[in-house]
Amino acid sequence: MLLKKTFYTFFFSLLLLLNYQASAHTFSPSNISVDLLSNDQFSFRLETDFIELMQWQLKLKGTGDDLITQVRALSKIQLYKAIKGINKRLQQQLIFYFDNKAIKLEQLYSPNVNDVAILLAQNPDNTNYRVVFSGLGSHPQAAKKLALYFPEQLGAINFKLASPSRALLSSGVKSSAFELKQSNVSELTLALANSLNYIYQGIIHIIPKGLDHILFVLALFLLSTKLSSLLWQVSAFTVAHTVTLALGIFGVLVVPSSIVEPIIALSIAYIAIENIFAHKLKSQRVLVVFIFGLLHGLGFAAVLLEFGLPKGQWLASLLSFNVGVEIGQLLVILTAFVLLGWARNKAWYQTKIATPLSLFIAVMGIYWFIERVFF
Repeated sequence: MLLKKTFYTFFFSLLLLLNYQASAHTFSPSNISVDLLSNDQFSFRLETDFIELMQWQLKLKGTGDDLITQVRALSKIQLYKAIKGINKRLQQQLIFYFDNKAIKLEQLYSPNVNDVAILLAQNPDNTNYRVVFSGLGSHPQAAKKLALYFPEQLGAINFKLASPSRALLSSGVKSSAFELKQSNVSELTLALANSLNYIYQGIIHIIPKGLDHILFVLALFLLSTKLSSLLWQVSAFTVAHTVTLALGIFGVLVVPSSIVEPIIALSIAYIAIENIFAHKLKSQRVLVVFIFGLLHGLGFAAVLLEFGLPKGQWLASLLSFNVGVEIGQLLVILTAFVLLGWARNKAWYQTKIATPLSLFIAVMGIYWFIERVFF
């Protein structure tokens, strides 16, 4: 009987242990790739475990699932600051030795804090917390060999140099040197790829990531029963945010996001409340929209500064991002026309559609203002 009880105890203990290990978080090797570009630049990509990075940055104690719990408990502001700190440390400590000349990345782009928050909010049994950092650097002309140094916190590294060179590296020590082979991708192709990437970034900043900007554009749509009046407002908004986007990017006009973001929230609430009480579009609306567009442009600039502008392609990247933002806004308007355009000339449009939707947008704007000021 004692033997039987001992067996069952062991058996169920083993099952519990296996179940714990199945759901426990485990660290897997980091993946790093370096691609040589035709204009004496190189691109860098790091895919690694976010939990391990946070343990390194915040000096967290514990292992496995306990670390996940600690990271999940952080606010979005704390996550943002930690990601920025990680980005800064990586940019300082990642070293590329081209023919034994030490080179650091000129730009390193970190994962978006909203995407990280979504990643952390996944099912508790999830064990995949991988994030991607990407960057650009310049190397000496006609460099023949490359060696690398990575901070030891990155652990084991699967390294790929262009293709097909692959190796398993140890972090914390300088690697052996690799023979370099230049890419045959033309500069025109690279410039086009860069522009398309920034157009894409501009679009996704509106759809789906820019709910506040979506609601602002929708609020403009709701009171504009004529296409011409809507185009005037959208044009004023576009010109305004283009101006401050450029000024913000080049440091001519710098306003802290702690000030810009709450005011953007108030601008959304103001336009929506005006929709409720002003049943007819007034001429000064275009001026109001222009002023609010200046504020939204500073918000766009903060996003673009976070993403970065590649060396030698800043103007094309800036214009491409702005084009992406406009495409996103036009998609919002087009969707609104498809869903609501048929009712815009109905007698009940204001009371049944415009007012209730404007009330919802106003509540959201006020909520965002409170959240951005006090939380």
